[in-house]
Amino acid sequence: MAIGKGGKGIKLEDTGYLSDESDFYGDEAMKQEYGVRAQSFDPAEYWKHKIPSLTEIANANLENATVTKAATLYNPYEGAFSGRQLGETVDDFLERLPPATTPITDIVHWIYIANPYRKAPKRDEHEQNESDEAPPDEESDWARFVVLGGNLLEELTTIRHTIEKQKAGKAKAIITRAVNPEKEMIVKKLLDTAVELHCTSGKWMIFCQANEVNAVWAVVARATANNELGIAAKVSPDDGDDRKSRLICIYTRDFTDMKDVSRVVHKLKDLGVVDSRGKPIYYKCDAYTYLRLGSKNEYNIKASLYSSDEILKSKPGQAQDGKVSGFFNKLKNDSGDWRQRKWE
Repeated sequence: MAIGKGGKGIKLEDTGYLSDESDFYGDEAMKQEYGVRAQSFDPAEYWKHKIPSLTEIANANLENATVTKAATLYNPYEGAFSGRQLGETVDDFLERLPPATTPITDIVHWIYIANPYRKAPKRDEHEQNESDEAPPDEESDWARFVVLGGNLLEELTTIRHTIEKQKAGKAKAIITRAVNPEKEMIVKKLLDTAVELHCTSGKWMIFCQANEVNAVWAVVARATANNELGIAAKVSPDDGDDRKSRLICIYTRDFTDMKDVSRVVHKLKDLGVVDSRGKPIYYKCDAYTYLRLGSKNEYNIKASLYSSDEILKSKPGQAQDGKVSGFFNKLKNDSGDWRQRKWE
């Protein structure tokens, strides 16, 4: 019993306190058991085997979490009706602009899709209306290339006229053999100029019928959007003539980067749009397109640089020397073709 104010006794059980004699800690036997267990307790072993609670797991994840920076996406065709927009899925894009039935108009010369993971400046509609080729590199000077390239072609024409006068009355084959070395040097200068001015984009070209263009384009568009092919792709829309083949272009950044050129055509083979078509496809540099060098040009310059038959002999992403400095005009075959022909 405790003594309160005025000497009045207060019972212990009424105070809310426990005396040392209380059995709150158990009887003597239990106290001894707790003492043994306390002496044998190993904190390190306990934490080693302790199963963490959900709260502890969540807190640990928050402490160890790293912030993943979102990838920067690019689209040189953003805002252009004829191009896929970053805000639309590839399926929505294909449904909006199916090449088999989308007519050619003033605003739809081609249908485009860019690889959003490859950095590219926004496309200048005014500068590219004439050729509609790949998105230019930030340092590309296509205007200057067209001027210098045109001068080189004029030089070739002058050379040919001079040789024809010198060999007047001779067989055409004799004149052609005399012109070919000069033509090869002009071709080398053209391509070297393109490299110097950062005008190196080019494309693999697939021709298909109107009744299959939607299916082939869908394969190419999805692979381009997934960073599996090149920097961009385009397809010709409907011009009203279903008898004409439709052209699909798959662009690469640099026609001298043989590893990349090879990788893309091997991927096209894996996708089933090369061998399954029964004939090779060809690669043309945009420099030739800007100079209007088609398959039957007056300069007798071969319009394509490579064929799938040649490059598919190598392993994917491989070429003889990778990106070769001075690649052009190194080897020549019997027909006067200046391209390199050896592949791993």
